[in-house]
Amino acid sequence: MRWIFTCAWLFASVASAQPAEPGYPVVPVDNGPAPEPGPAASAAPAPAPAPPPEHSHLPELQIHGFASEGGFVSTANDYIGTSSGGSLHFFEAGLNVSSEVADRLRVGIQIYGRDIGRFRDLPPRLDWAYLDYHWKSWLGLRAGIIKMPFGLYNEYADIDASRLSILLPQSVYPLQDRSALLAQTGFSIYGDRELGTAGALEYQAWFGTLDVPNNALNVDGATLDRVDTRYVTGGQVFWRPPIDGLKVGATYLRAAIDFHITLGEANIAALIAAGLEPADYDGKLVISQAPVNLIVGSAEWLRGDWTFAAEYSRWLTHQSSSLDVVLPAFDRDNERFYVMAARRLSRQFETGGYYSVYEVDVDDRAGHDHTAFPIRSNAFQRDLAATLRFDVNDHWLWKVEAHFIDGSADLEPAANPLPERYWGLFLFKTTVTF
Repeated sequence: MRWIFTCAWLFASVASAQPAEPGYPVVPVDNGPAPEPGPAASAAPAPAPAPPPEHSHLPELQIHGFASEGGFVSTANDYIGTSSGGSLHFFEAGLNVSSEVADRLRVGIQIYGRDIGRFRDLPPRLDWAYLDYHWKSWLGLRAGIIKMPFGLYNEYADIDASRLSILLPQSVYPLQDRSALLAQTGFSIYGDRELGTAGALEYQAWFGTLDVPNNALNVDGATLDRVDTRYVTGGQVFWRPPIDGLKVGATYLRAAIDFHITLGEANIAALIAAGLEPADYDGKLVISQAPVNLIVGSAEWLRGDWTFAAEYSRWLTHQSSSLDVVLPAFDRDNERFYVMAARRLSRQFETGGYYSVYEVDVDDRAGHDHTAFPIRSNAFQRDLAATLRFDVNDHWLWKVEAHFIDGSADLEPAANPLPERYWGLFLFKTTVTF
């Protein structure tokens, strides 16, 4: 049933996105063999139709979309959703339209919806919408809701057909942060420059705000009222040395975010009883993450049928609150990295895998501090994944994937109060694109 509604939504959107062009005659594709000309037809050829007036020409639209359905199950723990019991809540769909409306000026927009475990964006949301003026090869300007470059693959996180794995390495591309990190609202500049025998450089820089979802911060005994992103800025540089298929680079992102929270009645009463707040305290609280610094170094090499990639990232956060007696300020330094290899076996089959590591505290990778990590495995998560992809044709594919995981750092604590350290996760997915 979900597929029926999805197809209806996509085709209705496509039909409404292709306006008719007034003044153009309707020409049948094929009406069979033409009749033999009679005396009237042979007397004089019919005049050629006049070309349409120049002002009636409309920009050509490029329309693309996709729809995916899948499922997942884990041997223990609830990851993404209720995976320990298995789930078919692994649906996503998108439709995008773009057009070059003037010389070097392009516009585009995408709507996107998903129902993946506990991550739900239905009805569809506006994923990105931009104006792009490509003035020179070394300088272009974008404005609007713009995909944000982060590492090798963030700009392609919503394009399942562009990659092998079902889940990108979760240490660097966590599924729970997709809505926040996929795009920013503001401006960016970009370009590339040839360096002669030294290869070429590509760069992007941006400034704006983030759309942070309400599930981005979990606080027991409280309600998240709203999220204010004060700013996000950053830059990315990639160097393509004179080695076929190789690129190396780095990304830096900096942001400041305020979470406005209302404490539950029990917590309010406890604070008043302890004399930490006055009797009329309304439970309002602001938790600030400022600054947030995300840094990633990246390398990718495409050689024949092989793809090799590796990224190393540090996520540094300073957190403070308006109630520092209960929630004192602290600094956190995450370490995240992965190595990946994939090979195209034939036109239809591709296989590969990665090893991904996420460590909550770079100074305590193993979780020896029992105050910070009462459950030791919550300090890390090490993920060995393998994927097989089968392309039925150019528009339809299937994937199966297995993960063997040590640790529970990326699990939602409320859903996993007593997580198991060693566990497995298995997924399948089919995607149709056009």
